[in-house]
Amino acid sequence: MQSNLAPSNPGQRLGYSTCPATAVTMDGMLGHLHPAGGTTGVVLCQPWGFDALCTVKFHRLIAEDLARRGYPVIRFDYPGEGDSLPVKNGAAFDTWVEGAVRAARELRERTGCTRILYYGMGIGAAVALRAGQRDEGLAGYVLAAPALNGRRYLREVALREKVIEDGIGIDFGYPAGSTVLASFIMDPALAADMKSVSVSIETIPAGLPTLVLARPENGTDRELADQLERSGAFVHMTDFIGYGTMLDGVLTSPMPTSLIDTIGDWFRQTIAVDEASQTSRSDAPEPAVLSAGAFTEQVEVIDSRLFGIFCAPNSEIPKAVIIFLNMAYAPHIGWGGLWVDTARRLAQRGIATLRVDLSNIGESPARPEGELQVVYSSEQLSDVHAVIRHVRSRNACPILLAGICSGAHSALYAAADNPDVGGIISINQLRLVLDPDEDVDTLLMAGARPLSDYKRRAFSLGTYKRVLSGEVDIPKAAKNIAGHAKDRVSRQISPYLGGLTKLGRMRGQLFGLLRKLEARKVPVTFLSCRTDGSLEQQRLYFGKSLAGHSAFPGLKHILLENTDHTLSPPAVRQQLIEILEDTVHQVTRQN
Repeated sequence: MQSNLAPSNPGQRLGYSTCPATAVTMDGMLGHLHPAGGTTGVVLCQPWGFDALCTVKFHRLIAEDLARRGYPVIRFDYPGEGDSLPVKNGAAFDTWVEGAVRAARELRERTGCTRILYYGMGIGAAVALRAGQRDEGLAGYVLAAPALNGRRYLREVALREKVIEDGIGIDFGYPAGSTVLASFIMDPALAADMKSVSVSIETIPAGLPTLVLARPENGTDRELADQLERSGAFVHMTDFIGYGTMLDGVLTSPMPTSLIDTIGDWFRQTIAVDEASQTSRSDAPEPAVLSAGAFTEQVEVIDSRLFGIFCAPNSEIPKAVIIFLNMAYAPHIGWGGLWVDTARRLAQRGIATLRVDLSNIGESPARPEGELQVVYSSEQLSDVHAVIRHVRSRNACPILLAGICSGAHSALYAAADNPDVGGIISINQLRLVLDPDEDVDTLLMAGARPLSDYKRRAFSLGTYKRVLSGEVDIPKAAKNIAGHAKDRVSRQISPYLGGLTKLGRMRGQLFGLLRKLEARKVPVTFLSCRTDGSLEQQRLYFGKSLAGHSAFPGLKHILLENTDHTLSPPAVRQQLIEILEDTVHQVTRQN
C-alpha cells in the first residue's frame, strides 16, 4: 500500500473554472455534470448536512480538475437534501444509494462513459460502496474520511453537535430525539434507518483501484485501508490534508489544493483515459427544473458564471422577488439549509426568491483575474448588482435583498446604490461599516461575541481549564475584548467629537447611506440577536437604547430572542419567514 504521491499541479488557478458544470435534474434530484471524453466516469457522493455545506467548493474543484484530465464527473444532492426535492414519507439510506445509481446512469447516458468510479466522503463513502456493489462496470473507489458504520456515525454527529451547542446558552428547540449537526436536521426516517447501516468491504473485487484519503491521526481510516489491501484491492492511501480546517466552517473557505492535485495524479497513474464511444446523448440539456406542489425551481446562470436557483410560486404571479445573499463562503442553500426551506415556504405565500452563489463561493467560480478573498469586497458588490440586473430583466415586480452577516452587509451597500432594490432585510450584521484598519480574514475568523459573553466566560472554571490546556487563543481573545472595550469608549465620546474620531466618521458614512435609502423610501429591517455581537453593533451606531433609529422612519429593528448567529432554532426560522413576508407587503403597498 502506497502512502504518498507527489502532486504535479495542473497549473489551474484555484476557484476559476475552465470546465463549467451543467446543471441536470434526475427524478427529483439536482446534479452538476462535468463532461469529458473518457470511458471512465466519476460519481461523487458527498457527506451529509454541514459537512456537505463546507465541501461544496472542494468537490466542485475536484470535479473540474478530473474533467480537465478526461474523466467525466457528476455531483448530486441526495433525495431530500440540498437543492433536491423532499422525499414523500421520508428518505432511507437506500434512497441515497439509489440516487447514486441513478446519477451513474445519467452520467453514462450523457457522456458515453462505460465504467464508473465512485467517490464518497464521510457517510457518502458508505453510499459509494453500496452503489458500486450494484454496478457491473465498477472502475474503483475513492473513500475520503470514510464512515461505514451508521450507528457509530450518528454518535460522532451527536458529539460534534454537543460541542457546538455547549456554552451558547439558548434553547435550540429541535424536535425531540433529532439527529442534528450545525442546524441541519436529518430526516427522522433516515436517522432511524442509519442505525442499522454497516457496509462490508468483503465483496470488493480483487485488484480494484482504491484511494483512501485518511484523516490525520485517525486510526480507523488507516485500519480500513489495511483491510482493503488484505481483501485484495489495489490500495493507495494518502493523508486528507486540510480536513479539519475545511470542516471548521465556511468563514474563510480554505482549500487543500495540493490534495486536489494528488487525487488527479492518482487517477492519471491508475485509471487509463480512453475516448468514449459516440453513444452519449448529443442533445443540449434543457434548463434544470424541479417542481413540487407549491413551487417550481429553475437553475439560472448569471453573467455566464454565477450559479443561482429561482424559486417561484406555481399558483400566481410573484408579489416580489427576494434575493438571498451568501453568508461568508456558505453556499446558496444557506446554513442548515435555511435558504432552501425559506424559499419553498415563501413560494406558498406567493413570493419568489433567488438563492445565489457569488464569485468563488459554492458553485460559482472565481473571476479569471479577480480576488480569491471576495467577502466584504467591491468585487462582491459588483456581483450583487449583476444579480439584480438579471432579476430585473426577467421580472417587473419589487426586488428585495436579504442576507446574514457579510450577506447583510452586501445587501445594505448594494441597495444604497441600486434603484431597483425596494427593500432590505439585514440579519445579524456584525459590521455596519467596515473599519479600514481591520483585516478581513481576522474579522471572518473572530467569531465576534458581545462583551458580556467574554466576561461570563472569563470567570468560568471551564475557561481556566481550556487556557491551561492551550485550547484558548489568548492573544485573539484579548484582542477581541480590547476591541469591544475600545468600541464602548468610542461610543461614549464620538457624539461630542463627530468626524474627529474614526467612529464618528464611520457613523457619518452609515447615516449617509441610510439617508439615501430613506429618500427612495426603501424600508430597511435590521434583525439582531444577543449572542453574536450584532446587537452591540446596533448600539455602537444608534446608542444604547437604539434611539438613533428614530432619525430614519423607514428603518425597523427587531431583536430576535433565543437564537444564535446563524438562526439555528426552527422557531426563529419561522419568525424570519413572517418578517420577510411582512417586509414584502410593506414594499408592495408603497409601489
